[in-house]
Amino acid sequence: MAGDNMKKAKTGKSAVGFVGIAIGVILLIVAVVYALSQPGVLETVASAAVVIVLAIVGILIIVGAVVALMAIPMYAYKGEQYQENVDYNLDDVKPVRESSSEDKKNE
Repeated sequence: MAGDNMKKAKTGKSAVGFVGIAIGVILLIVAVVYALSQPGVLETVASAAVVIVLAIVGILIIVGAVVALMAIPMYAYKGEQYQENVDYNLDDVKPVRESSSEDKKNE
């Protein structure tokens, strides 16, 4: 058994909540199936879903275009940063194998 300072809390309220959520989900599924079985409802829902998806895609395209257009002047204003008079050589690269962050502290 665990230590003496361990306590066990009852989970009855959350279990009742989970049962309520499960019943609600089942009732929602039954209601959706019943509604979709009615004549004309499936077509209406499908056409509404297509309109909503097309609107979301259109909004995303517009937002992407605006962000891309805003990036151009920001890039032009910021400019580039680079180093001068720096020589990089592959011989200066140290192997990573068998080294750790503790090695840096001991140097």
